[in-house]
Amino acid sequence: MVAMSTDKKDQIRKEDIIDFPHDNPKAVLYPTKKWLYVCEREYFQTPSGAHSENRVTLGKVWQGKFYTLDEFKRLFKRDGSPRVYPSKRKYNKRTNLDTTMDQSSLDNNTLNSDGQNIVIKLGTSTLTQGKNELNRAHMLEIVRVVAKMREQGHRVTLVSSGAMAAGREVVKHYANLPPVLSSKQLLASVGQGYLIEVWSNLFAIYGIHIGQLLLTRADLENRERFLNARDTLFALLDNGIVPVINENDALSTAEIKVGDNDTLGAITACAIEADKLILLTDQKGLYDADPRTNPEAKLIRRVDKIDESIIKLAGGSGTNLGTGGMSTKVKAAKIATQGGVELIIASGKDPSIMLDLINEQGEGTFFKTATKSTELRKIWLSSTTKPAGKLIVDDGAAKALVERGSSLLPSGIVKVSGEFLRGAVIEIDDLNGKSLAKGIVRYTAQECEQIRGCKSDEIESKLGFSHGVVIHRNDLVLI
Repeated sequence: MVAMSTDKKDQIRKEDIIDFPHDNPKAVLYPTKKWLYVCEREYFQTPSGAHSENRVTLGKVWQGKFYTLDEFKRLFKRDGSPRVYPSKRKYNKRTNLDTTMDQSSLDNNTLNSDGQNIVIKLGTSTLTQGKNELNRAHMLEIVRVVAKMREQGHRVTLVSSGAMAAGREVVKHYANLPPVLSSKQLLASVGQGYLIEVWSNLFAIYGIHIGQLLLTRADLENRERFLNARDTLFALLDNGIVPVINENDALSTAEIKVGDNDTLGAITACAIEADKLILLTDQKGLYDADPRTNPEAKLIRRVDKIDESIIKLAGGSGTNLGTGGMSTKVKAAKIATQGGVELIIASGKDPSIMLDLINEQGEGTFFKTATKSTELRKIWLSSTTKPAGKLIVDDGAAKALVERGSSLLPSGIVKVSGEFLRGAVIEIDDLNGKSLAKGIVRYTAQECEQIRGCKSDEIESKLGFSHGVVIHRNDLVLI
């Protein structure tokens, strides 16, 4: 491996770099003060006649090897030092629980060879057990199981609902509040602090510290903020702290809401490269019919592929306390499995079932991972971003996108919908209105209108400049 120091990075040749993307003729080395980047560069002329360039960062070179940005984030910290992934922790032999958080215990907070990275999503119905307030005895049982998982060498992250239910305990006159968004935000604002205090007190019994993250869609849509949140999660886990994540309902509106904590759990699981995501709910899993109305309904134990038949089986919310029904769980399963994370839906009535689920046992529905996992950047693109507009494409372009994984060319565009700028995330639909993909567009809406239907080599004559394809396949993900 070629060694690389900061003062010599401008002397390194592409031929000396391991795994350099030589198949990309536009890939060039781009040294900065601290790092040596690999970028895809395109030069073009603006409408005013000025020369400019379009630069897309492909990855970094570190210690003589090329890494994509996602690979680098997974393997190294910001300063280039390697990330340490957990092995087994040392626990008090008398109680089988770790009771201190001194430096020695942090140094030993590493996974054993069989340890897994587990994300657990807890719905409101699980935390309340059907009542209008938090069920602390049940929450303590969840904490006991999490402590046992950590004792076995697993890393655990919680995605916890329940802020509004906690708020109802504090705001005694909640039934008299007007039925408006601000009333829900009031309950969430009061309840979020109360909820995290309850979790903190319960985990403290087992000597475990927790850290809170409150997120909105705006935090996830912005690529830099998304990666910062990911860094925070890794830092918490690396230091033996259990992250507790929730959507920031005190600030969320319909426009900036992730939607539900099932989706938030799936995005979180993909971001930290979890092995499993467990969704605890008021049902044992996905059935072949609605078990609430059909006593003959059978539990589906394993799902290898999420197709239209599986999506149709998903129903609505089971109680008036939660917001995520089975449909949101199947949607979350699609996100998670595409990102290489196995998702399990199970009943939260007995939390100890999680100890069986992580070993592929127990009652539940197991959604197996896709054969080829989708890179994190495309998970972010498909799951967290809100399209600023639409491009309607003809049948030929639709087939090329779906079957061959091609880039979107201007010749296939039939109609442009909405106002958007270059670099915006837009949706691609077929002629029947079916959503095919999302991608980062290289032209504004007005420019797309000018070049739609024309050949790629005609773009410059139409606009006076060219950025190449409308959406590159590296910036496009099927939905």
